[in-house]
Formats: sequence, structure tokens, C-alpha cells
Amino acid sequence: MLFKYIGNFRWKDVFEKPYKINDNSFLNVKRFEIVKGKDVEFRYFEIEKGGYSSLERHEHEHIVMFIKGRGIVLIEDETYEFEPFDVIYIQSFKAHRFIAKYEDIGFICVVKKDRDRPQKLSEKEIRDLINKNPNLKEFLKFGV
Repeated sequence: MLFKYIGNFRWKDVFEKPYKINDNSFLNVKRFEIVKGKDVEFRYFEIEKGGYSSLERHEHEHIVMFIKGRGIVLIEDETYEFEPFDVIYIQSFKAHRFIAKYEDIGFICVVKKDRDRPQKLSEKEIRDLINKNPNLKEFLKFGV
């Protein structure tokens, strides 16, 4: 089955879905499920400049390829600046957040279809991350 790219980071007959419902731990995130296969999902996310994803961890691992814009990804107590076509691997139970600090960003994320639900970090876990790396405070101050 072909999912036809129609330009401007959109695919034919693929529509925006809520990133999360009844959750204020993120800002300006769009989610598109391009392929929902029997065992895996191939998804595209966009975050507007100034926005960010939820700070979360989960058992399932995932692989992300950034295809639009430059931004920052936080993984545990480290931050990494990325640009288009950089790839990041997020291991099981690693806290992470995507941040559109400089401009709008977009990324492809591949995950197993059957997976656990994300877990928010406790206030203590967030303080522990900041104690390990005080520079993280800038990226953890909002929408936790």
C-alpha cells in the first residue's frame, strides 16, 4: 500500500489526530499516523516553534528521524541539538522530550503497535535530573 506524499510534510488521506487528550504537559504538537501496520506504527509529529512534547518515559523503545527544522531532544540528563535527517534511538524507560526551540520541527517515529503507555515523571524524578545537570532546568520548567 502506498501512502502518497503530497508536499509540505503531508500525505494523502492522512489527517491530524490529537497528540494527547486531557493533558497539558505539551504545547503545539500535531500527530499524524501515516501507517498503522499489524505490528508497527509509522507516525509523523510536528511541533511549532516554542512548543514541546510531553516529558515522559515508557518501556517501549523507539527510533526517531528528524526531517524538518532544528531543535533539541532531551534524553534523561542530556540534551542533543538536531537537524534534518539526524536519527535518535530512545531506549526503554529513558525520560525524553522534544523541543522546538529554534523553529518548527517535524519527525518520523517508528514504534511497536502493542506497547505500554507513557509515564509522567514525578517531581522528585525531575529534581533528580536537574541535580545531575542544572542546565536542564530550562527544558523542564514548562508543562511537566
